[in-house]
Amino acid sequence: MGVNDPSTPNEKPATRWHISMIPIYMAIGSPGTLAVLVALSLGASVAEIGTMAASVAVATFVFSTVWGRLSDFSGRRKRHLLFFFVALCPGFLALTMVNNVPQLLLFYTLLVVISSGIAPIAVMYTVECCKGMDWQGEVAKYNSITSIGNILGLVAYSIGARFYETRTLFYLSSTMCLVAALLLWRMGQEPEITLERHPFPVRNLREAKSLLSPTIFIHYFDLRRFKSPKSLRQLSSLQLLLIAVFVHWVGMNFFGVGQTPLMKALGFSDSLILAINIGNSCASAVAFIWIAPRIKSNKIRLLSRVVVARCCLILSWAALPIFLSHPASFVFVFPLVTSIFINVFYAVIWLPITTFVISQAPSDRKGSVQGELMSMMGASTILGSVLGGLAITAYGYTVGFVAASMIALLALPIISRINIIESN
Repeated sequence: MGVNDPSTPNEKPATRWHISMIPIYMAIGSPGTLAVLVALSLGASVAEIGTMAASVAVATFVFSTVWGRLSDFSGRRKRHLLFFFVALCPGFLALTMVNNVPQLLLFYTLLVVISSGIAPIAVMYTVECCKGMDWQGEVAKYNSITSIGNILGLVAYSIGARFYETRTLFYLSSTMCLVAALLLWRMGQEPEITLERHPFPVRNLREAKSLLSPTIFIHYFDLRRFKSPKSLRQLSSLQLLLIAVFVHWVGMNFFGVGQTPLMKALGFSDSLILAINIGNSCASAVAFIWIAPRIKSNKIRLLSRVVVARCCLILSWAALPIFLSHPASFVFVFPLVTSIFINVFYAVIWLPITTFVISQAPSDRKGSVQGELMSMMGASTILGSVLGGLAITAYGYTVGFVAASMIALLALPIISRINIIESN
């Protein structure tokens, strides 16, 4: 009885284990914000916050591929997820005991190394548990459940931050990982290994070394694979879109690394900052479910307008530092409203990008091209976070946010050269 076995048409997909995704995403959905808040309480500069974001992006980029490949070879999805859930428990406990920024950077990066395997393996586990029946719908349900977990986690942390020191909230994260492991152990069933899976039998030490060889992944970082074109006209529409995504999100990450430190400098409590993140997460979820699918517009015109709108919102943050010298009780409304609009526009722009990438990719490389899109996002996070942290530390928030807006706007002339066939 395999993944595509039609012999059991009336059998329901065995996806009750999805309930375990709520506590695990309560744990891993928002520790990034908690880690930044803890780093600021330890005296971290914006440059150090940028370094932390870059190291996390590198860890995610590399190890999501590593863990996904290992689970493909072994054919054991549930066991890998159980291992990750249990291994995260002591990882979060270690974060409660950090005393300086380097320790926080080390332990949080190690935590991301472990957690980066959850999403790719859980998605494939969902597909295989469906046994070929409406797997697209189950994947959509999986994403909805993870969003719920993320929002619930932010709510719990926001309330907890009003009564406890921020770093102690990682105890809750560790507990949620243990709850998720127990739920998965009770409700999850390992799907059968089928011929489509091509499991890799590791029979000896040589095969294990081959499996874990860094040469499997090093080609992703080989710059010789990339040849610089003489002009943008030599690039396909798909290549132009990937470049535009990279450029725009370098600016967005350049800006994003300064958001939480600025709100902290303005006197926002940790609880209030987490509450603002709740609003952002809810806005993003609503936009993906309801707003973005209903927008019918020329794709090029839509992308251009949203890019301009996001750049204007970033630029508006450049005026916010004035409240550092002129405090106002209502100032929290500005980052709340602008962040909500930034997340709504993110959903509006991301949906046409992903659908265009799928439609333009060759039939035998659609998965690979999606991976290239994620790689562009990861690379933009690394570069934007480092540059943003250094620039804001050296020149201040106003100059940093203006620079971020200008960088993000550089995607506009690239987008104008894309020839999107609307029939796709």
